[in-house]
Amino acid sequence: SMRHDARARPRHEKHEKHRRSLRTYLASVVRHVACGIWLTCMSLCVGAYSALHKRWPERFELRELARRRRVPWVYEYGLRREVLRTRVNAVRASSEKAQKEHLFVCIHGLAGTPDDLCAMEQRLVRDPRAAVYRVTCNAPFKSFDGVEAGATRIVDELKRVVVKYPGLKRLTVYGNSLGGIYARYAVALMYAEDGNVGTMLGLKPCTFLTTATPHLGVGPYGYFAVVPALARATWSKNLGGSIMELTLSDGHRRKSGQPLLVDMADPEVTEPLNFIGALGAFERRCAFANATNDFLVSYETASISPEYLDPALEHKWRTLESSRVVEEYEHDPDAEDAPLKQPSRDSSKIAFQRRMARGLKTLRWKHVNVAFPGFAPLAHNKICALQRTETMEKLFKEGEWCVDLQAKYLLEPFNQSQKVQ
Repeated sequence: SMRHDARARPRHEKHEKHRRSLRTYLASVVRHVACGIWLTCMSLCVGAYSALHKRWPERFELRELARRRRVPWVYEYGLRREVLRTRVNAVRASSEKAQKEHLFVCIHGLAGTPDDLCAMEQRLVRDPRAAVYRVTCNAPFKSFDGVEAGATRIVDELKRVVVKYPGLKRLTVYGNSLGGIYARYAVALMYAEDGNVGTMLGLKPCTFLTTATPHLGVGPYGYFAVVPALARATWSKNLGGSIMELTLSDGHRRKSGQPLLVDMADPEVTEPLNFIGALGAFERRCAFANATNDFLVSYETASISPEYLDPALEHKWRTLESSRVVEEYEHDPDAEDAPLKQPSRDSSKIAFQRRMARGLKTLRWKHVNVAFPGFAPLAHNKICALQRTETMEKLFKEGEWCVDLQAKYLLEPFNQSQKVQ
């Protein structure tokens, strides 16, 4: 009897492991199909509304949305939530009169608000030499009219900030989601205005950091890959210039014939803006990416890794017991020439993504890939510990440890300068 039990136990464990794997696989399929159906329905609704609006513009106009696009974001300290203003003021109080030497610019993403990045600000303002500014010009619904328009507004806003703090010497830029794309365009504008000599608004570029930014666009990866091509085309054409650019559907509107994001990642494109040259002017570049569970920006595009993520590895990260850093490494273009080689299948549907990755990786990058495991794909807002509303703050509070890591990296130059002194 004991021998029989000993032989039966491994078979039972094998069957149980197989059942668990099957359940996990089915759950993953259900989740992807559900998200795909939701995105497809949203796409069709956008298309239907756009068609009706073109036919009867006065009857089908979202007046409240149009009004809010025109109204500037005029809340004190750029914060709508009173509780956030109280928190930030409490931290700012001890350093408000100190001489500001380093400007930290925080840029939110699509349909975002300055409140979104308050978790980062609370950590940065603890250093009395830091001037932390969350841009307000694209809130709340001004982020759909194209990357160039949004970045131009950002630069105009930052010019006023620099005048306010005449003692500034250095510049750090932090962009979340689409904010990272805005940041790449904005620094190119500032770089050009200073004559491409290595400064931006007269400041020395220090650190450039993005979180969950679609550097390679969206579309062929993650949940968007489940959405039918016709549905993707529908919402990309009807939700504004920013969406067309993120889906690489804007090439026909540009003089170069290439999508904006492709030109922004090309080292040979130097006119009218030198995008790679501007990025290279920063002493450090870092990209934080969600390794799993990001509903909007998948691992591949946020980590500038165009090849499809191994499903087994994604499953491993998604089933971890707790959130953590799963990958951390430095990309050195001088030591690693493999990513820059011409791929053998450039005619595939990720040809643009491979090309963009090669261009961006002509620069040195630090990569930090984090995992927020679980069934719900909420990582996109956890990586910045989004605090737009009380409910959102509770829902995405898990990501505060990740914001701690980001803030620590951004403040490293301060700490190093103190050691030297």
